[in-house]
Amino acid sequence: MHEVPVRLLDVSLNGARIVSEARFGPGSAEELTFDWNGMDIRVACTVVRCTLYSFAKSPGDKSLYQTGLRITETIGNSDRALRELIASYVIRALEEQKANARGIPPLGPYAYIEGKGDRYRRCELTDGKWRRSETNRPDQPPNGFTISADVGPYYVDLLCQTYQNSDEEGRRLTQTLAQLSISRAEGVPTRRYLP
Repeated sequence: MHEVPVRLLDVSLNGARIVSEARFGPGSAEELTFDWNGMDIRVACTVVRCTLYSFAKSPGDKSLYQTGLRITETIGNSDRALRELIASYVIRALEEQKANARGIPPLGPYAYIEGKGDRYRRCELTDGKWRRSETNRPDQPPNGFTISADVGPYYVDLLCQTYQNSDEEGRRLTQTLAQLSISRAEGVPTRRYLP
């Protein structure tokens, strides 16, 4: 990526998602290089999208951008290494699911889904429509909820549906769950494998 350091969030045979300080223009051709288990993986990519991920908080900081890439070609033995990387995560997730179904306790500690950062997503229901905004305030609004900005869109949508379809008690419980997810002292325990 023009010798720009990036953080790899997701990768598949077709594409990748990265975060970096650099902005990449949609349609531009880039090369993504990373190491996994001692194997260098190099892929030629086309930038699909580039969106603002987080604002700079002070004059010395830099904003971060999330970039979606479409893999157009693997270089050298990268195809084999990429397939091995993906297979290892899939096998690990399947083994964890089988163990969970059999009631076998996890080998490692339980994972905690925690929103411990200082970026939050405020979801407010007004006139039957959801308004979502990024904020640095963790307080809960009277007509919605605030959760960590790191919570995935699927779970945000699920919480919005639950909140909207609930009575007053269900809405209060949804807010309590959202508050627990961003509390410094609490987390939501889960046995789910998180790659």
